[in-house]
Amino acid sequence: MLKHEFSRHETSQSSNLIPVDVLIDILTRVPAKSIARFRCVSKFWASSILRRRDFTDLFLTMSLTRPRLFFPIRSDGKLFLYSTHQPHNPDDDDDDDSSLVATPYHTSFPEYFPCDIYSPVCGLVLLQGCERKVRVVCNPATGEFLTLPKVLLKEKTKLITAQKKKEKIARMYLGYDPMSKQFKVLCMTTNFSPFDVRDNTHQVLTLESGKKRVWRTIERKFHFEESYRISGDICINGVLYFAAALGLSSMIVCFDIRSEKFSFINTKKDVEQGHYTYSFTLFNYKGRLGIYHEEDSCYQIGRIVFWVLEDAENHKWSKHIYKLCPLEWNLIRYSMFVGMAGTGEFVWSSSYKDSPNSFYLSFYSLESETFTKVNIQGFDELKQHHRFISTYLDYVENVKWLISDKPLPRAPQNDAASRSKKPKSTQTRLVGKRNSIQKPSPTVLSVKDKNRAWQEKSRGKRIATSSMGTPGGPALSNRFAALDSLEDAG
Repeated sequence: MLKHEFSRHETSQSSNLIPVDVLIDILTRVPAKSIARFRCVSKFWASSILRRRDFTDLFLTMSLTRPRLFFPIRSDGKLFLYSTHQPHNPDDDDDDDSSLVATPYHTSFPEYFPCDIYSPVCGLVLLQGCERKVRVVCNPATGEFLTLPKVLLKEKTKLITAQKKKEKIARMYLGYDPMSKQFKVLCMTTNFSPFDVRDNTHQVLTLESGKKRVWRTIERKFHFEESYRISGDICINGVLYFAAALGLSSMIVCFDIRSEKFSFINTKKDVEQGHYTYSFTLFNYKGRLGIYHEEDSCYQIGRIVFWVLEDAENHKWSKHIYKLCPLEWNLIRYSMFVGMAGTGEFVWSSSYKDSPNSFYLSFYSLESETFTKVNIQGFDELKQHHRFISTYLDYVENVKWLISDKPLPRAPQNDAASRSKKPKSTQTRLVGKRNSIQKPSPTVLSVKDKNRAWQEKSRGKRIATSSMGTPGGPALSNRFAALDSLEDAG
């Protein structure tokens, strides 16, 4: 007991010796996984330091200088999240990043959660899927996840056909505005019938801690149909970009996160000549929107073809072509295009059908026109079959709290503290709302215990009748009341 009091006094005294601003500066330099564990140090750390707005903003600023590779993995219907640091100079011979080891985020998801992840935005990811209607925003660094509220859709009563049909959710997108520091989810709706070209009503949701989350209708309405020619969505400088089908052609939809307004960009005619599904991919080209063309793998001599947006108002694009020799083409011939790293390299990932030990990334420098192969390890514990690995570049860890009123994690109790607490069966538990209290379930007695309790109760009542005036009467009455409750519980 004295040892416990001394250690507690020593801890509080050492905390007072370190100024808060110095402690915050130290914590911004540690990995996000350590921040999640530090919440269990004390209530002061969890509430007064790690929840501070200036700390989370400073940690995000430091994370932008140390981007990571992010690997969502679907294996046997379950979702696993891995990450590792991103190489700064992959083509440097002195760099030791030719082989990296990915470590998992210890985040467990319920079975009803979707397994499809779209582009991470400032440390947060959006989970959605066609088979599962629930949609979730997750922070892998903190292990938190937030289930989005249900979207209310209007029923169409006047259609081309006589049957009543409804709108359906086509896709949701996650965006972030660096000026207002707000995350928003955009819900795009479409019509059930492909022949119904009427305008759709779209909605937006702001992710704010401590406030009620409600879907709001966007004023501008337009018919939306998801494009199967251009894949991917990207958020650049507070603007969300994704593709939409316009008849036989495609266009780029721009959604400003801050003003919540739509704009549109026409694509080049070359983009309309894609002859197979998802032959183009949106990516971030040095802070500007880019479109990458997936060349047919049947070509013996390949090339890298992409467009860069120069002027959004005038729909002006610039086309870039890099020819590859047969040896270089074979490196990415059957690989998947990932995007462009912040250091200026194009990145491809190996096929997901390869074994876990042979998964690698191919970096191509546009300046030196050289390829670098980086092996990724750490997936040995996952099964090889039914496994799909996605790769995202420039992932930043964010310690932003999705739910500000989440209960603080409790530190492990020592023996002295655990003995002083009441038994778990005699405590009440808070469930649902804060004002609702659920009592513990009563003890279940066996038939033998019921008979013994009934006999003791009958014998005790006779004694209590003759001793109500004695000092022991109230004590016996309380004992019989407890026996009554046990009997009723059985």
